Amino acid sequence: MSDHQSTINASLAHNDNPAMHAQGPDSATAKNSNGRTHEKTGTKRSSITAGAPTLSKTETVLCGASAGINTRFVIAPLDVVKIRLQMQTQRKDLSSIINRKSGTANINIDGPLANLAKQQPKYKGMFSGMAMIVREEGIQGLWKGNMAAEYLYLTYTGIQFLAYQQTKILLKKTSDLSAQTAIAAANASTSQAGSIVAAPFHAVSAFTSSSAVQSWISGANAGIIATACTYPFDLLRTRFAVQRDVKVYTGIVQACRHIYHADGIPGFYRGMSPALLQVIPYMGIMFASYDTLKHLSAWLRVRANVESSSSSKASSTTSNSTSSPQSEPEQKRGTKNISQILLGFEDLVCGGLSGIISKTTVYPLDMVRKRLQIQGSEQQKVTVNIYSPTTAADSKPLTKKLPTTVWKCIVHIARTEGYLALYKGLLPGLVKAAPSSAVTFLVFSQAGTLVEKYLRPNQRQDE
Repeated sequence: MSDHQSTINASLAHNDNPAMHAQGPDSATAKNSNGRTHEKTGTKRSSITAGAPTLSKTETVLCGASAGINTRFVIAPLDVVKIRLQMQTQRKDLSSIINRKSGTANINIDGPLANLAKQQPKYKGMFSGMAMIVREEGIQGLWKGNMAAEYLYLTYTGIQFLAYQQTKILLKKTSDLSAQTAIAAANASTSQAGSIVAAPFHAVSAFTSSSAVQSWISGANAGIIATACTYPFDLLRTRFAVQRDVKVYTGIVQACRHIYHADGIPGFYRGMSPALLQVIPYMGIMFASYDTLKHLSAWLRVRANVESSSSSKASSTTSNSTSSPQSEPEQKRGTKNISQILLGFEDLVCGGLSGIISKTTVYPLDMVRKRLQIQGSEQQKVTVNIYSPTTAADSKPLTKKLPTTVWKCIVHIARTEGYLALYKGLLPGLVKAAPSSAVTFLVFSQAGTLVEKYLRPNQRQDE
């Protein structure tokens, strides 16, 4: 067999061995009576980073929805403050803006617009913003728009994990099929032509067999599908969150009717282009970084177990000579409980770090998306600290000139507020992203463990 064929066979063997992607030293794979592949570890937990997820489609959606509901309730106050900061414009030179838009120089600003030009930003930071919202709107103000957001997270997270699961399974099948095709092409001819024909299939197999690549592609695809399916809820969440004294929307049904009559069906998808541009790298980076961090954590655990193996064996020999037979099951239960706690902590840390990495990377697109979402026939009424009812009429010419595309919005923000304004609200965004992704991955993992424990007890192995 040629070296090229040996490489292909090695690649195929790697793809056919899910244990290569195990999460720890005790990991293995097995098949139940129904033929479904599931991961078996010392603590029997499901993991989205595994090559073959243990959960069915329905179970994945339910676990994802549960993670979304819990995550949204925890991070709702941070989300409201972040949106308020993002929607708050701070004009550096309002007179020059009006002169440029009107084409006339040296206009003296007086009246309501003069007050607007001198107005300081209402929300100056995350914690002071929270305190001001509670003082003016009550504690419930921190959960403003939460019902629409709960619908968003409920559907979004369920669809996201299902799409991620199915895409990763498809990628693994594609990798296996490409490797098999490459072997067949190489075996069909011993000449150089056979190797040339097999090379593209081998390249596809090598590329799609990488766990990080699978996670990035699966995460990006999951983000696209989930965003497209649930975007109207995201738009409603944003518009409810920015409302203050002048309330255009009083409920979800009324808001849907209002948007439909004012802008039609396209009104529910305003700002979707930057949302899709944002979600592709965001979800891809988040799942890929989570997968990488989990593998790094597993490697560290393996190293720790190897280094402590000799001392553990010596300690075990000493304890066995002095302990009673009844203490062994108790020791196993204690070890299992500690392992479950450590694995849960691992999900929190890896999930939190992956959220910070991905959020920082794509934050300017998130800012643009929020700005475009609030544009519409009632913008001056729902935007926080941009136009007050007394200045709405005077500001109407400026309102009509607001950008409507992603690039124009980026340029507009940079010119009128400075480049750093593209990262306005980043701190609460990061403070939100870390617990959001941490809780999401933790709850999904624990929900999967509960499913295996209570809904499928016949599939559990003897502990």
